[in-house]
Amino acid sequence: MSLREWGRILVFCTCLTLTVSFGVQPVEARDRTDAQVVSFHIPSGRLIDALQAISRQADIQIVTSISPDLRITRSFRCRCTVQQMLAGITQGLPVHITRMTSGFAVSPAPASASSPVARLVSAPVAVPEISDLPITVIGYRESLRQAAAVKHAAKTLVEITRAEDIAAFPDHNAADALQRLPGVTISRDNGEGRQVSLRGLGPLFTRTTLNGMEALATTASGFDNRGAAARQRRFDYSVFDASLFSQVAVQKSWAADRDAGGVGGTVALRTMRPFDLPGDATLVAGQARTSGNSEGFTPQVVVELSRRNARWGVLATVSYSHNRVTEYGYRNWDWVPVVFGADNIGPDVADAERARLLGEGAPVYMARAQTYSTWSNRFDRLNMAASIQHEADSGFKLAVDLLHARLSNHREEYSLAAAGTNGLTGDVTGTQRLRSATISGDTLVTAALSGVDMRTEHKRTEDHTDFDQAVLSLEYPLGRDTLLTARAGYARSDFDEPVFDKVFLESSGRDFIFTATGSHPRNIYGFDTSAPSSWELMRADTREDSIVNENATVRLELSHRLSPGFELRAGSAYRFFGNDGYERRARVDYEQNPAAPDAVLSLFDGPSFAPYIVGDVRRTFLATGQNRVLTGADDIPGGDYRIAERTSALFALVAFEGTAGSLPVQAEFGLQYQYVRTHSTGKASDDLNQITVSQTSSNGTVLPSFEARLELHRNLLLRLAASRNVSQPDVADLRTAAEVNATPFGGTITTGNPALRPFTADALDLSLEHYSDRDGYVSLGLFYKHLDSFITSETSLMAYADTGYPLAFLYPGQDGASLYNVIRPVNGKGATIFGIEAAVQQDLRFLPAPLDRLGVQVNATFVSGDSDVTYNGEAVDLPLIDLSRWSGNATVYYSGRRWDARLAAAYRGTYRSGLGNNGNLGEWIKSSVTLDFAAHVSLAACVKAVFEARNLTNAPVIQYTGQEARRLLAKTRSGRVFSVGMRFRF
Repeated sequence: MSLREWGRILVFCTCLTLTVSFGVQPVEARDRTDAQVVSFHIPSGRLIDALQAISRQADIQIVTSISPDLRITRSFRCRCTVQQMLAGITQGLPVHITRMTSGFAVSPAPASASSPVARLVSAPVAVPEISDLPITVIGYRESLRQAAAVKHAAKTLVEITRAEDIAAFPDHNAADALQRLPGVTISRDNGEGRQVSLRGLGPLFTRTTLNGMEALATTASGFDNRGAAARQRRFDYSVFDASLFSQVAVQKSWAADRDAGGVGGTVALRTMRPFDLPGDATLVAGQARTSGNSEGFTPQVVVELSRRNARWGVLATVSYSHNRVTEYGYRNWDWVPVVFGADNIGPDVADAERARLLGEGAPVYMARAQTYSTWSNRFDRLNMAASIQHEADSGFKLAVDLLHARLSNHREEYSLAAAGTNGLTGDVTGTQRLRSATISGDTLVTAALSGVDMRTEHKRTEDHTDFDQAVLSLEYPLGRDTLLTARAGYARSDFDEPVFDKVFLESSGRDFIFTATGSHPRNIYGFDTSAPSSWELMRADTREDSIVNENATVRLELSHRLSPGFELRAGSAYRFFGNDGYERRARVDYEQNPAAPDAVLSLFDGPSFAPYIVGDVRRTFLATGQNRVLTGADDIPGGDYRIAERTSALFALVAFEGTAGSLPVQAEFGLQYQYVRTHSTGKASDDLNQITVSQTSSNGTVLPSFEARLELHRNLLLRLAASRNVSQPDVADLRTAAEVNATPFGGTITTGNPALRPFTADALDLSLEHYSDRDGYVSLGLFYKHLDSFITSETSLMAYADTGYPLAFLYPGQDGASLYNVIRPVNGKGATIFGIEAAVQQDLRFLPAPLDRLGVQVNATFVSGDSDVTYNGEAVDLPLIDLSRWSGNATVYYSGRRWDARLAAAYRGTYRSGLGNNGNLGEWIKSSVTLDFAAHVSLAACVKAVFEARNLTNAPVIQYTGQEARRLLAKTRSGRVFSVGMRFRF
């Protein structure tokens, strides 16, 4: 980063600090402010909601551990002090009010109290202990305490981030918010978090639930190196805005009374509900954001309306954001062993380099198509949610949650590549001539050539994802000791990419110098890349994609208290998952056609290392009459298929609460039987025929679980969890669709394998947690997972008749005994994962004022896990895909009287993103650190100003291949994002 960029960051942060400093109140002034008269409007209902309303309306911190059953029978509307209002609403209730320097604490009155009337204690005393009851608190510091309280009270291993935290931090989506939790890492795209990995296992092994039911949302990346649209079980969080959710929980251990899946863990998302808010509430928020490497500002607007009484509530939320991001940098398609023809090496190349480039000795790897690449995306995200809740005095509870989300992408991608007819995409045997070369180890680092055909690309894509969900959940007491819980829901994600158009131009016989790897990759062109006369039409491509995911859930659970301290939970569940879609492609080559029409040219001079001429996609397609209407005849071989997966489960769990000796203990033991039936249908195709094929498979599994929570001391907990869980294979691996290539001497079939067994993992977790009342906690955890198999690709030789595919694909003269190579996924060897997690969350109240309002969140995770990968017929031990050995997060926050500010850093270590090919051991994403800042100022009781800055370090995303050689694949930056906004809450 340049000195000028650091200077801009310093000036920005200094201005924010000076701005928010006007909200600082000295300790003496805070005491006077607490005594000021405030206009209150407190509705009748639960006391815990009334306290939350007072906290918001007076902008003062209130912490409480009272029972949620306490209610106030009338509403209060008056102008008075906070002390007077607290005394008024709690009159006659068995609570105890404690005045503290930072606000008030409301706790249950001592059992020995002579009167149930609430009392106010004026002198500061110790903060009451956080109990297992729900806790309602306001503000960022308090939201952290609330999350810690939920973690403290939970019977399972869980990490929580709450609504105040999600909505207040500069998080574009829930993945960005999750990255601050221990053991959670994210992948990035569009400058945002996209997918979540847990404890070293990638997005395939992370199960995501939305409002209690499993869901799957799909979208695409605009950058080729990160993959375009793909049919996978990887939840894409970029579809949803962070402000949509009231809570995001990461469940790290599994219990038998939950749906199976996600051997890495489960991310549980829940949208806002009316009873999450105190009384009636209206929120209007707006922000203006800069757009990274793009110019101008983009808007985000959130409107939330909630109306409720003691028994019924209705809430509606709408969030809309228009974003613009540009990411650019250097890209290589791949690295391959290269051989030059003797006539392609000039006389100035040294004899040693000449010999190696002619194929003598160890192979030399050369980058393919050394490329300048830029892609810009204008994307609109619309989220709408509605919720209806009902709570009766009898204990009956009903909730209906509705959700619609739409993410629309409009991308433009530009590339300048050494990829023409005589380019640098493989062996060099054409018009190219090498003038000089630098070989380091086995890598051709730099080279100067003449006679290279260059190519530019302009790609235009439009896609959208529509996600819809409806969930009905209820709780119905059957007497004093029995509770019936039911849930039914349906979700559908519909990804459609109707526009994927690309135009290629070629410039022949050019001088070219490249440095394709290292810290500063660059190209030097021996001609004017921005001159229209240098380019002519080469090729045009078009493509269409469609991916539809469906999830349906029906679940019944019966809980019965057998005796004090013993509870039995039993039930059943049915889940349906369906995946359908296609990928269609067509291309037209013009470079060998002397009558080819001219492209309509335009100059790309946006963010890039060099300007260059491209073909304007819209006008070129119009000028050439390019066909854009694709049909089923254009389906890629093996790409048209459907998966239908039906899962039935029965479960029973016994929960115990008592003592082990003198130590309080909670324990649960459960069993679940899961039966999965998978039906796969698709098209097997060759150059002439397309035939529908189908296959059905099934699998049954018994899954035990055990969890225990032992209180070693008042605030010292020991947790132990052991379980067996399963994750289903990826969608594409289960397809029956196949590509059949027949030859006179046999052939090759590339297909999926519906008979694959699921991933099965045995897990063991041990955690020690110490809580410091209201000030924070310290935790240390160990975890171990053993997976019985990973799915890998296998090539086997078998008689065609044994493949199950129709005889119509056979070459003339062949029969069922002809031998074919069948390439398909199979269950391979397993892997073992071991990890350590450490986390600290601490308010620094022991520091002198005003530093006593500082706090820190720090966590670090180490994970070790390897698997055998076959290269050139030999097994090589490599880290698991998506596993970062080290990851961590650190946040420093300050919570003032009327303002707060946070600076957060997230680190993710290097991880393997793919298998690698051509002898390169794996594809990798280099370690990175991102830095975010946020500040909020309360301008009035219901008005707050927001300042945010994301990716302050402008951290690059660096991809490379080869574990030791580290040959660069891509290095791009998406830029810094700054925003300012206002929030109005009534």
